[in-house]
Amino acid sequence: MSRPTAPARRVSPSGEDPVVAGASMLIGGPPGAHARIGVNRSWWTPLRVLMAFTVLICLLAYAQKAPCRDTRNWSHEYQYTRMCYSDVVALYGQEGLANGKRPFLDYPTEYPPLIGAAMQFASSVAGFASPSQPVYRDDGGRQVVASYTIDHRTATFYDVTALLFLVAACVAVFATALTAGRARAFDAALVALAPVLVLHLMTNWDILAVAFAAAGLLAWSRRAPTLAGILIGLGAATKFYPVLFLLPLAVLTLRAGRIRPFVRTFVATVVTALAVWVPLWLVAGYFKGDERVGDSIWTTLWAGGDWFGKLGGHWGDGTNAMLRFVDLNSERGPDWDSLAFATTWLASSFSTHMFGAVHLLTMAVVGIALAVIAIAATSRWPAWRWPIVLVACTGWLLVAACVPAVLTDVREHGIPTGKLNIISIVVLAMLLLGIAALGWFAPRRPRLPQLLFLTIAVFLLTNKVFSPQYTLWLVPLAALARPRWPAFLAWQASEAYVLLTRFLHFVYNDTNGASGIDRGWFVSAVVIRDLTLCVFASLVVREILRPELDVVRVTGADDPAGGVLDGAADRRSRRAMRATADTATATDRDATQAGPGGWAAAVGAGP
Repeated sequence: MSRPTAPARRVSPSGEDPVVAGASMLIGGPPGAHARIGVNRSWWTPLRVLMAFTVLICLLAYAQKAPCRDTRNWSHEYQYTRMCYSDVVALYGQEGLANGKRPFLDYPTEYPPLIGAAMQFASSVAGFASPSQPVYRDDGGRQVVASYTIDHRTATFYDVTALLFLVAACVAVFATALTAGRARAFDAALVALAPVLVLHLMTNWDILAVAFAAAGLLAWSRRAPTLAGILIGLGAATKFYPVLFLLPLAVLTLRAGRIRPFVRTFVATVVTALAVWVPLWLVAGYFKGDERVGDSIWTTLWAGGDWFGKLGGHWGDGTNAMLRFVDLNSERGPDWDSLAFATTWLASSFSTHMFGAVHLLTMAVVGIALAVIAIAATSRWPAWRWPIVLVACTGWLLVAACVPAVLTDVREHGIPTGKLNIISIVVLAMLLLGIAALGWFAPRRPRLPQLLFLTIAVFLLTNKVFSPQYTLWLVPLAALARPRWPAFLAWQASEAYVLLTRFLHFVYNDTNGASGIDRGWFVSAVVIRDLTLCVFASLVVREILRPELDVVRVTGADDPAGGVLDGAADRRSRRAMRATADTATATDRDATQAGPGGWAAAVGAGP
C-alpha cells in the first residue's frame, strides 16, 4: 500500500542554485524572504517561459549550422572551421534522398526506422524545390560556367528537418518540466538552455529519440505504464538507448513491490517496437552494398517466389536493408570520441618508455576514486568495512596488473572489432549489474531519473561509438537526476571543447598537418569530457547513498518522476527494519532468560 508523501513546497531556483542566483541579478536579483511567489497570476507561467527559452535556443541552433545549409560552402574545411557540419545536410545527398530514393526501399539507410521516416518526410517536401543551377558568363563570345546557385532542395530539407527538431525539442522540455513536478518545473531549464542543444540540435536526428524518451518518462510519472511502453518503444525505433530504461524500472518496481506496471510497460515496449520494425522488414529491399539486388519479402510473396528464404535477412548476395543499422554497428571499429579510440592512439603513438608514466597516473587516479568510494561506503555500512576495503584493494591491484598488459597488447595487435565488441558488452554488463545493485541496496530507494542517468551514462562511456550529439540523450535525465547548474555547466563545457578539438583535428587530417591541431589535443579533450561526466555521475551516486543531499527530496518530495513508485512502500527497507527488529527481540529474550543483570551481559556491556 502506498504511503502519502508530504506535499513538496514550491522551489525558487535562485534560492538554491548559485548560478541561477547570479543570473537573476539581470532582473533585480533573487526574490526576498517574504516574497509572495505565485500569488499574482501572470501570463508568463513556468511552462511558457520554458517554451520561449526552447524556441530561442532552437533558433540559435539553426543559425549556428545555417552557414552549412548552402552546400556551396562545403569546401576548404569551411564546415569544420565554422563548426557548422551537419549530418542533415551531408546525408541528404549521401543517402540518395536528393535523387528521390526512399530509405530502406531504394537505399539501405544506416539508421532505425523512424529516422528513415523523418528523412523521407523532409525529402518529400524538399523534392518540390529547385536543384542547383549553373550561372553563366560571357567569355569572349562563349558561355562559361561562372558559379552555381544554391541547391534549394538541400536547403529546404534542412529547413523542414529543423521544424521537426523544434517540435521535438519543445516536447522534450515540456515533458521534462511536467515530469519534474509543479514544484520544480524550472528544472527543465537545464534542457531548454543546455549549450549542447545549440551545438547538436541540427547535427543528427537524435532529438527525435530524446522527445520520445522524455514523453515516455512523463507517461510513467503519470501512472500510465502502457502509454509509457508505447513511447519507449517508439524511441527504440528511433535510437536504441530508450530500451535501457527498462533495467532501472525493473529494479525499482521490484524493490517497491509494483512489478505489474513494469510488466505492462515491458510488453508495450516490445509490441510497439515490433509493430514498427516488422512491417518495414517485410517491405525493405535486399542490397549488396548500395546496389539493390532483390525485392522485398512482401513483393516476393505476392510474386510466388522464395519469400521464406528471405526471412532470415540474407538472400543470395543481398542483405535486408533493415540490417544495415545492425551490420554497421557490429562491424565498425572504435569511433573518434570513444575511450577505445583514445586507448588505441595512446598505445601506438608513444614509446613504451611512456607507459610507465601512464601506468602510475592511472593507478593514482583509480586509487583516489576507489578510496573515496570505500570511505563513503564504510561510513554508510560500518559492519561491511573490511569486505569493502578488500574489494577496493582487489580492484586497484587488477588495474595495476592489467594496464601494462592492455597497452602492450593494443600496441602490438590493435583492438580487433570482434574483441572490442565483446569487451564493450562485458564491461557494460558489469556496470549495469553494479547500477542494479546500487538501486537495490541503497539505504533509500533511489529516484528513477537517478538510475536512468547512470544507466545511459555507462552505456555511452563503454560504447565504442560516442558521437558528440549523443550527449543530448543525457540532458533531460541529468535535469531530473541532479538539477544543479554548476556541475552541469562544467560537463557541458567539456562537451563543447570536444566538438571544437574534433573539428580542428579534422582540419589537421585534411590538410596533412598544415593547419588545425594534432590528435593528442583531441584525445585529451575526450578524456576530460569522460572524466567530467564521471564526476557528474559520482555526484548522483553520492546523493543516492545520502538522500539528505538530494535537492529534490529536501523539499519533501519522494520521486516525482516515479509514477507508481512515488510514495510507495520500500520493501527492501522493510526487510532491513524487520531484521533489526528480530535481532532486538532475540536480544531481549536472551536478557530475560539470563535473569537480573542479564541485559548488560546479553549486549556485551558487562561481565
